[in-house]
Amino acid sequence: MSVLKNFCRKLRRSTSGNAALLMGLGMPVLVGGTGYAVDTAQWYLYKRELQYAADQGALAGAWARGNGDTGTGYQTRAGQEFDDNISVTADYTPVDAASLADWDGGTLNSVVVTASISVDLPFSQIVLERPTTISVRSQAIFETVPSYNPCILAVKPSGDKAVWFNGGPNVNAACGLGAVSNSDDAVTITGNSGTYNVGFVVTAGTVLDRHDGFADATVVENAEGVFDPFEDLIPPDNPVPQVLTCGAVGDPWSADETRNQTYSYTYYQGQNANRALSGGSIDYSGDGRTNLPPFTPVTISDTYASEPSNNTETVNSSLVKISGSGRDAIWEQITTTTSFTYSNIVFTPPTGTQQPGTYSSFDLSCDTTLAGGIYVIDGGVLKVNADYSLTGNGVMFVLKNGADIQINGGANINLSAMTVNELLAAAAVPMITAETAEQLAGMLIFEHPDSEGSDKAKLNGNANTSLNGTIYAPNSSIEILGSAAGTSACLMIAAGEIQIGGSADLANFCPPGEEIDTFSVNGGTRVRLVA
Repeated sequence: MSVLKNFCRKLRRSTSGNAALLMGLGMPVLVGGTGYAVDTAQWYLYKRELQYAADQGALAGAWARGNGDTGTGYQTRAGQEFDDNISVTADYTPVDAASLADWDGGTLNSVVVTASISVDLPFSQIVLERPTTISVRSQAIFETVPSYNPCILAVKPSGDKAVWFNGGPNVNAACGLGAVSNSDDAVTITGNSGTYNVGFVVTAGTVLDRHDGFADATVVENAEGVFDPFEDLIPPDNPVPQVLTCGAVGDPWSADETRNQTYSYTYYQGQNANRALSGGSIDYSGDGRTNLPPFTPVTISDTYASEPSNNTETVNSSLVKISGSGRDAIWEQITTTTSFTYSNIVFTPPTGTQQPGTYSSFDLSCDTTLAGGIYVIDGGVLKVNADYSLTGNGVMFVLKNGADIQINGGANINLSAMTVNELLAAAAVPMITAETAEQLAGMLIFEHPDSEGSDKAKLNGNANTSLNGTIYAPNSSIEILGSAAGTSACLMIAAGEIQIGGSADLANFCPPGEEIDTFSVNGGTRVRLVA
């Protein structure tokens, strides 16, 4: 008996074999956890593939429904797209279905795709003794998005005051405004005066309008897909060197000049002429030596280097002795006053004809007519002052190396952009292809995207300013004052920033029956996953 007690005591004190015992006790948990991990990995793989396929099916069905399908075609498209996006789960014969559903207050404005499979997962099958069902659901809405084609477009991608109304202007621009900027206050009205007939305002950012200037306009903030429609274009080059010149200046003023003369007589007394003059004039009532007859006015037509103005000329004759001798001698002086008056004053400015090529600057000093083609302004300014006119059909100005635009009020301008055929025939480097010509047609002023731009560009036109085509200055800030018009084609202004002030009347940017055909926000159907 004592032997048995000793054995039990030794057995109780022994620690060898504990690990095996614990391993045996924990093995079910270890095996179960491993099995569950394997099942979870497979379940996640199957569900992820099913969800992706369902998402693609819902999007495809929404596109079909949003683009005009009114029957069950959307279900076919959803099913096709679902089948095209499964691979691992294809062996389990997924069951999918597509149906219409309401979303966010709409009626049948979304497509819902559901899908499921039954799979035998290794561990779950042992424990549950049945297959595991994996189910997914996806919902995509379809909606109609309006398109916008503003005639005024600020293309800088960020920053406040991309379009800035400053100084309380009275703006008439029913053709609409746009801003690519996604910043707060991308379109801003400063001050609390002015009127703003702008049709619509669309921006990827927001609008700062503290006194409801846009109350009668359609305002679209945080719009998706606002873009610069010209950002991928590169302007052509024309390296032929040119110098801006005018014709012979001559005398640009002409007038009718009327000349008249009057005479006055002054008398002096003295021993000789010098002493008589030093003594001052005297009253004399005797007979003079000279009695000139009245002058008959004469009118002639003549030309002048500067604008003539009414004026007089006075000429004093030498003293002539008419009576007496010695200190009592009487001397006479005749003063002739000639007056010039002018009528029918006409200014005929010199004119010049310019050829395409590269100019260091283009600051007009005379009325100028442009031959058709590409005009490159390299680092200078395209400037038209109020005193001169600029005319050209089938032209394109390319601004590079910081060149800017200065069109001042009162300038008589009539410019039209190049057509596809004119571009194809133009001398340019590189040669313009048919595809490029289609893209560049209608571009009137094109700032090269590599140019550093300018913050001094100004468009201050009047009723005589006709700009037919697009002004594109992506790196510059353009100030718009006054008015301009498109008489044969629409005028569009797209610049990095646009400031509008004064009495900016943009109502005539398009001639009757025409509209801007360049879109900055593409419309149509938009689909997106919502669940």
